[in-house]
Amino acid sequence: MDKEQVRSLTLAFLMIGSVMLGLFFIGVETDISDQPPTITGDEPGDFLVGEVTRISISVDDESLDEIHLEVSLNNAKLPDTYLDENGQYVVDITGLNTGTHSLSILARDYLNQETTWQTEFTISYPDEGLTEIILNDFETTIEQGSDAILSGNLTHTSIETCEFVWSDSEIDESSLNVAINENGSFLMEFTELEENLTITMEAKCGQNLTTKDTVTIQYIVEKSE
Repeated sequence: MDKEQVRSLTLAFLMIGSVMLGLFFIGVETDISDQPPTITGDEPGDFLVGEVTRISISVDDESLDEIHLEVSLNNAKLPDTYLDENGQYVVDITGLNTGTHSLSILARDYLNQETTWQTEFTISYPDEGLTEIILNDFETTIEQGSDAILSGNLTHTSIETCEFVWSDSEIDESSLNVAINENGSFLMEFTELEENLTITMEAKCGQNLTTKDTVTIQYIVEKSE
């Protein structure tokens, strides 16, 4: 093979190598231009029951149709996690109980590029206030055979939820209901007392968060000579 043939072959190989190198760089440039997905979403933070019912997620990518989406709510994967035509996905949280919860999103494109996003939020019951038994001023020293009056008011933001009882013995073993009006007022009368009397009253109120109050009243009977 003469020098001219060697030179021609060398030039041919150089041209082929240049073309292949160019194609390689074009491919690399294409891969670089296709970035990983981006994820944005609602972050509700702390809220009361019923104030937030869903969390919206938005995914952006060059090829939304080829996005693989994984959604985990409290570390449990959700089924049927598909983006709509606008790259949106909505998580329904109406079935969650009160407490702290976590939501995690993973989006993977056709090049296996992944992006993750997560948020934590806390669901709480509304404040229902405290249960309180307020007694009126009355005499606790009673002459033998006289009547004793016990009156007052039960306070709570939801009086209709209250369980109000009294007992002259162990209230956990035996008790009777205390009659109250719509404002929580009550009046009880113990007639013709002959012996000292101890009354225990207990109220429990609340629809979701129960609070309790207990009071004890001691009547001293003075026996006449």
